[in-house]
Amino acid sequence: MHAPVKWVIRSAMAKGNKQDHSRSVLHLSYEAFERGDSVQARALAKAVLAGKVGKDDEKVAVELAKKLSIEGAVVAENPTAVANELISRTIVPPRPYLFVAAVAATFIGLVILAAWRY
Repeated sequence: MHAPVKWVIRSAMAKGNKQDHSRSVLHLSYEAFERGDSVQARALAKAVLAGKVGKDDEKVAVELAKKLSIEGAVVAENPTAVANELISRTIVPPRPYLFVAAVAATFIGLVILAAWRY
């Protein structure tokens, strides 16, 4: 179970030192994205879209826009655009779930067929 967004922001900001971007919600979201915690990254990015920006989010947005930009797709250097990019990169595609559902349905069908025949 994941902690509420307010608690995560406060605890992560309290632990930071003066030299890192500890007052940036976007930086916390990007760190969660780098760790592979897409749920927390998504929640923090949605908090930025809801207006809960940190003091350093403008500066961090410029840095992260450069990191997140790829050939042909340049991310704008504002917190909203960077948050939207982080949200779009943490979407889980439905294809694996559909594949698992099809395999499970086939397995259940074969079990029913075997029980009915024998």
